[in-house]
Amino acid sequence: MGSGPGEEHRRESGAATQPLGAWWVGVLGLVVSGVLLTSSNLRAYGYALGATLGVLALLRAFLPPGRAGGLEVRSRLTDVATLLLLGTATVAVAATLRLG
Repeated sequence: MGSGPGEEHRRESGAATQPLGAWWVGVLGLVVSGVLLTSSNLRAYGYALGATLGVLALLRAFLPPGRAGGLEVRSRLTDVATLLLLGTATVAVAATLRLG
């Protein structure tokens, strides 16, 4: 297997070589959430953020280990449980906001 021209430099510098994988979905969800937040729609922001965390939990649960990339932090069960707990809490808080 040939290595790319920058791979040897990354190894020497100590940089991580793990690809980001499906991590970009989280960034996209955060961008959408940020747009909703700047449009003064706090409840929609909370729902979008919670949905993003839920989608990330599903991706971490069902993608093979090499494809999950930056979503792989701890064990699969711990990652999925943490993302689902945070997503559920975010949606619950957004649903109970008293605006106006």
